[in-house]
Amino acid sequence: LGMVLTGGALIPAVYAERTRMAAASGEAIVNLVNKGITSRDIINEKSLENAIRVLNATGGSTNGVLHLLAIARELGISSTVMLDKFKKIGESTPLVAKVNPASKYNMEDFYHAGGIPQVMREIEEKLNVEVMTVSSNTLAEELNKKTYGKINREVIKTIDEPFSTFGGIAIVEGNLAPNGGITKPSAIKKEMHLFKGVAKCFNSEEEAEEAILAKEIQPNDVLVIRYEGPKGGPGMREMYKAMKYLYGLGLAESTAIITDGRFSGTNNGCFVGHISPEASECGPIALVEDGDEITINIPCGEITLHVDDETLSQRKQKWVKPKKEIPSGILRLYAKLASSANEGASMVIDEEE
Repeated sequence: LGMVLTGGALIPAVYAERTRMAAASGEAIVNLVNKGITSRDIINEKSLENAIRVLNATGGSTNGVLHLLAIARELGISSTVMLDKFKKIGESTPLVAKVNPASKYNMEDFYHAGGIPQVMREIEEKLNVEVMTVSSNTLAEELNKKTYGKINREVIKTIDEPFSTFGGIAIVEGNLAPNGGITKPSAIKKEMHLFKGVAKCFNSEEEAEEAILAKEIQPNDVLVIRYEGPKGGPGMREMYKAMKYLYGLGLAESTAIITDGRFSGTNNGCFVGHISPEASECGPIALVEDGDEITINIPCGEITLHVDDETLSQRKQKWVKPKKEIPSGILRLYAKLASSANEGASMVIDEEE
């Protein structure tokens, strides 16, 4: 996005370099104020494209999609435009960096291997290098600066010999997710990029966790965890426990999870999150029943509920939203005003109100 000084993103917490970077950031802020440069001069459609590109090149968190959609909304860029960018950029971006859980290397290893600046140098030909950064220099000028440390090619590959020829984040759509869902192929074994299974439905994260720990889940099950979206959660809780439990029980490579909630960046296994519309808005995920067949096809960008439209229409007529006690205050306000995940799950206030 251009909002952090070059090299500032991955400095480990205990390093003195963090203190030095903090001081340099303060100087940069004063410089920006003196020059009258604001965040809107730095964050724009081209810098958002760069952020999507780097997210894919590093196999970053699926949450990055949510945040970038919300930022784009503030800029007046529609979710339709942004999701199209995610699709096209993901398909044309090689995965050049891998860290845990997709690799044995961690973020400190990534930092010493060259970090985000080195990733951007590897994919420079695909970036909008003319954009301004908080240094008040262009991205091209920043990437031309001296590199420090030794590049570890087991952590950061070249654009010509990447880990894979497509990015780490993928959009999937279909009758189960008309407005899209998010998955992370870089954290999913290639053999699971096409998964077909049978639905087991849960109306909360806790219900799913209880079933997993009670050993009620079998290979070939697709856990459908719903009513955990922006409005339903409220706030899109992370389904990391469910995935960790499946891993611990040896089911991570034979089951899948789909949800209108989201996931932690440390999760792996077959999963699709951010399914939109969410269950609380009577999206198709609310109409799934135990025993329905579901196919997740990451290479084709599809997620399919094998139930005909007429049956789904009949189920929708009978649908009743489960009651959920939401504490008064900000959570209740958020549940009322939150937009869908495909729009960044940000709060939207109608101008007429």
